Amino acid sequence: MEVFFHPRLGGSTDMPHPFRVTVFTALLAGMALGAQHAGHPTPASVAKPGAALPLVALNPTIVAVPPGIQETAAYLSLKNTSHKAVKLVAVRADVAGHSMFMKTVTGQNMMGMQPVPGFVVPAGGTLSMKNDGNHIMLMKLKRPLKVGEVLPIVLQASDGRIVTVRATVRKP
Repeated sequence: MEVFFHPRLGGSTDMPHPFRVTVFTALLAGMALGAQHAGHPTPASVAKPGAALPLVALNPTIVAVPPGIQETAAYLSLKNTSHKAVKLVAVRADVAGHSMFMKTVTGQNMMGMQPVPGFVVPAGGTLSMKNDGNHIMLMKLKRPLKVGEVLPIVLQASDGRIVTVRATVRKP
């Protein structure tokens, strides 16, 4: 493949052939990456680095379970101190292999749980996560939990910001 650099456009026709191909390939790769990510926000454009979520955690609790049980729930209330709603889209806890947002649903005289993509903490309001409603499930526990220990749970908002909540393991 012959690549031509026009001298009046800042190129040179006396460059060695392999170099011209390398430059052309690099330019194509850069354009392809740019096109692939066009329109996608970058983390810097989504949220200010180091900006904290305006959420205050009230009574964060992880339910203690007997050894061998591989899943448990976490409950808390989140107070939004800002004038803008916060949409939570992800949750993780180091003690669990998988974490997710869940809600309790009732139908045909039965109660069950259903995964949800996230929760909204209303502007100036509070989101309550409790045993008969919205909550966090911690699954594939990596080790037994000890009553009284405090474990971090990381909540991520749709704008990429996070807040780490320190939840105490308590007996049900």
